[in-house]
Amino acid sequence: MTVAIPKILYKNRISDILDEIRDNYGKLSRRGYIYGIIAVDQDAKIIAVDSRFDRNLNYWDLSSIGAALYGVAKQGQDFFEADSLDRASIIYNNMRLFVKSIADVQVKPNEFREILIVLLTDKNVNIGVMVLQMQRYSQLMKQEIESSKTIKSTLKMNEKELKAHIKTLKKEIFGKKLRISD
Repeated sequence: MTVAIPKILYKNRISDILDEIRDNYGKLSRRGYIYGIIAVDQDAKIIAVDSRFDRNLNYWDLSSIGAALYGVAKQGQDFFEADSLDRASIIYNNMRLFVKSIADVQVKPNEFREILIVLLTDKNVNIGVMVLQMQRYSQLMKQEIESSKTIKSTLKMNEKELKAHIKTLKKEIFGKKLRISD
């Protein structure tokens, strides 16, 4: 089943940066297959997906699983009294789900959102090279997110506002074919 992705998620400046990360990885490594890259906040609010994101994947579920994996890893950090957590990954069969925090973005005075990169690859992708690419572009992504009124308003949304936003995005994709209840 092919999943339609709203243009707002793959045609923005953050999506362009995710594309650069993917392209540079390919030039440097030429190893493995990247199914998709997603930028989300710690609550799984999607900021962007790379423009070549595999349309057979459900990006909503993938972003939720990635944010949940990061949340569990953060709890583990507390449990093991570790100073910091840099990244987390899980491998299923030949697919690796990898999550890395790249920045804290200020959305309101004294309110910050942690920005995560969720990466779905096969096991042959060199994660070290991907991490270097993420580090290379993290400040640029942070600046772009903080300067984007649209993205910042999405990150500020509470649960009720987010549900209404998702409903609007679904209408954009499916039009009148889909009846969405509140």
